[in-house]
Amino acid sequence: MACCPEGSLPSLQTSYEPRGKEIKVKDLDAYLVGQGSRALIVAYDIYGFGRTSGRARAVCDQLANEGFLVIMPDFFRGTAWPVGKTFDDTMGTWLKTMPYEPQVCSDVHANVVPYLREQHGAKCIGMAGFCWGAWLIQKVSSVPEVLSCGVSFHPSLQIEETLFGGSIDEMIGAVKCPQLLMPAGNDLNMVQAGGQVITKLKASDIERVRDGSRIHAFPDMMHGFMLKAALDVGDEKVKRDVSAAFRLAVDYFNKYMGEL
Repeated sequence: MACCPEGSLPSLQTSYEPRGKEIKVKDLDAYLVGQGSRALIVAYDIYGFGRTSGRARAVCDQLANEGFLVIMPDFFRGTAWPVGKTFDDTMGTWLKTMPYEPQVCSDVHANVVPYLREQHGAKCIGMAGFCWGAWLIQKVSSVPEVLSCGVSFHPSLQIEETLFGGSIDEMIGAVKCPQLLMPAGNDLNMVQAGGQVITKLKASDIERVRDGSRIHAFPDMMHGFMLKAALDVGDEKVKRDVSAAFRLAVDYFNKYMGEL
């Protein structure tokens, strides 16, 4: 598939009531929650920004509970993958309408980052991403002195090559901050332990990228588990791994936030 591997979880409807607020950052919609000088930018999966995007806003709220200021911008600008639509060949066509440059790049570096620093006094910024959002983290991480670290859940980094004609090695070779990747069992080999991505990160010329980057795989989970695996159906493995992945992310942010 263009983005999500075969067997990926479909959209998830929840009754969760978010406790943050929707704001405007210039002309960009965003969900904002929490406070503090440590800020996290959350980049969602293909289902986007709205209340139909599984647990995306719930995860933002959980991160805020851990002491972070959290913002989830609507990088898709209202054009998320439709809930209930099957994963078909049109997904690639749709995603190709949102390359990193110029709009998404501008949304991050001209809108969101200055907003966090100037309006909220953010001293350091990390980034959490899911599926497509994990690819965005790698792109943002190529700019020096922006992110302290990145955490990617079930990453779909292959779109750099399959959709945008780039090179995985070149994209990862440009990363300037440490990365934690948490692939599911059906994610591609390139993002698994011993795969292309971690191998390239561990060969970085930047010491803190080499030393800090790591992978923690969740082989019992399917792509999308962090936002779209149901937690209320008695599957103890899902509850175990969603909880573990969240804790790993928080611990990683606490360790590396503040370093540039």
